[in-house]
Amino acid sequence: MGAHAHNEEVRKPKVKHDGPKRHVVAFIGSLVLTALAFIAVAFEVIPTGFTVPFIVILAFVQAFFQLFVWMHMDQKGHEFARISIFAGLFVILLAVIVFVYWVWI
Repeated sequence: MGAHAHNEEVRKPKVKHDGPKRHVVAFIGSLVLTALAFIAVAFEVIPTGFTVPFIVILAFVQAFFQLFVWMHMDQKGHEFARISIFAGLFVILLAVIVFVYWVWI
């Protein structure tokens, strides 16, 4: 039983405590990205054809904020979760490409 308890200790993610500064900066960054998306649509600041790609780009940037700041994906011990997320993104991207090719060609 002692060996089993040792394995559980090894698997624990190593959490570094940076304090609230990093979280406050990330929260303000998320608010700015949300405000940019709102302003782009509400005031028609950017061309109509670029509105959806612009919002999608902002969504990806905000998703990376969420993953690496709030879900601590940048810390040691999260390798499996990181690999799973990027593998899932690859499968989704591949599925979108296949279905677009299937429908349009």
